[in-house]
Amino acid sequence: MHDSLDELRNAKLNAPVSRRYVLNGILGISAVAAFGPLLAACAKSDSSTEAASGGKLGGELNFIGYSGEDAATVAKDFLTKNGITVKPTFIASPDEPLTKFKTGGRGQLDIISDNKDFQRSLLAAGEELYQALDLSRIPNAAGLFPAFASAEWLTKDGNVYGVPLIWGDEPCVYNPAKWDGVPAKYTDFADKKFKGELVMVDDAVANTWLWAKSMGIADPSRMTQKQIDATIKEMLKTKPNVVTFSASLGDQADVLVRGDASIAIGGWAYQIVLAEKKGVTLKSASPATDGTFYWSDAYGIAVDAPNIDNAYAFINYMMSPEANAAIATELGSGATISAAVDKLDANTKGLYDYSIVAQPGGGVLGSQVVTPPINDDGDIVGMPKWVKAWEAFKLG
Repeated sequence: MHDSLDELRNAKLNAPVSRRYVLNGILGISAVAAFGPLLAACAKSDSSTEAASGGKLGGELNFIGYSGEDAATVAKDFLTKNGITVKPTFIASPDEPLTKFKTGGRGQLDIISDNKDFQRSLLAAGEELYQALDLSRIPNAAGLFPAFASAEWLTKDGNVYGVPLIWGDEPCVYNPAKWDGVPAKYTDFADKKFKGELVMVDDAVANTWLWAKSMGIADPSRMTQKQIDATIKEMLKTKPNVVTFSASLGDQADVLVRGDASIAIGGWAYQIVLAEKKGVTLKSASPATDGTFYWSDAYGIAVDAPNIDNAYAFINYMMSPEANAAIATELGSGATISAAVDKLDANTKGLYDYSIVAQPGGGVLGSQVVTPPINDDGDIVGMPKWVKAWEAFKLG
């Protein structure tokens, strides 16, 4: 396991690319202005949250996860009131909490935020990282949408190991002044009419998975080396049409706003809102045949967490409808608490199809697996080889 994790880290994997960096980027959107009223409502719910979660609060709370999910702004009043100081460590790839845990971090991690596919793979493999949660200490989790209340990727042997915070998808985002929509398949982007019009994120997993799905591979998350090679060969047909590979979804939004490209592949619905604030009209759509992929990030508590009372209280606070709506607004994502949806502004509320998460199991959100195995599994290649193939694609 360690060799594969070292190889993965050394490959500087940036996938799944975080949706959470945008509000601090070049677009300069003021997150506080966007959800100020929600913050006031959050402050009023502090007392019930503290009492319900139990334990003595105060001191440190060690957070490791995606930038923004530490909720520094959303939870500011709660943290200040209870004398809690968050010490965040931000990640770019989903393997990093496990790597830190196994390399001296045990007993130093409290809250982990990570994506569903990586959490699913850890539980399936029996890897030690997350502890089973006492849901009686997170009463606000009772408000989760059915898809998240019964999230099979966070449960094992009757125990629950995570509480979903946000969710979403990654469609194509395009300029309607130039295009009526997007083609039916991702492989269709190889058409010469798209030359100089495409921007892709530097994401080894998402793009490879999308093209493999477009090629008809039954489970794009579990491919042989031969299938990976065939996928990269097909992707190379589109590469001449790509203007740039952006470092993040925020950078990708900037490329669209500047007009340097007119279609973002594997983009983010919230880019439409950000562009509108700059006077640019964008729309989103997914190829009709291929569709898109879905993601969800959840809070978990690490084994041997040193500040477990703070961890439970923080998670319970973030599951309040007000806080969940505020973090969804800040991060341009879907809310996981059903009562939070009506607290969203019209733009944020309209970004995602909540009928998906209203059904137990979450439909495609629950069944779809995007991230490949960490290690090779027989003929199925692990994530390091995906990264190697992606790097070859960019150089090809």
